[in-house]
Amino acid sequence: MDQKRLHQLLAELDRELKSATTLDAESRALLERVVADVPAQVATDTAGRPTDAVMAPEAHLRELMLRFKAEYPKLASTLGQVADALGKLGI
Repeated sequence: MDQKRLHQLLAELDRELKSATTLDAESRALLERVVADVPAQVATDTAGRPTDAVMAPEAHLRELMLRFKAEYPKLASTLGQVADALGKLGI
């Protein structure tokens, strides 16, 4: 999976997040932060290595996916796809 597909998944996740009207404020803020942070995690330095990360994005997204799985299955599915994409990119 390439970075283009990851960006497509992030855009889909952003759309789903904006359409989730019953999402509580804390969960929404957490998801928005993750969506905003992932592109920075994907950025690479001149040697082609991932930049220093504050968190492990794939693991964090999987944790969020499990948290939202019952109440927001579509959102959870997209989180899982983003986590898979990050894993395939080695992030």
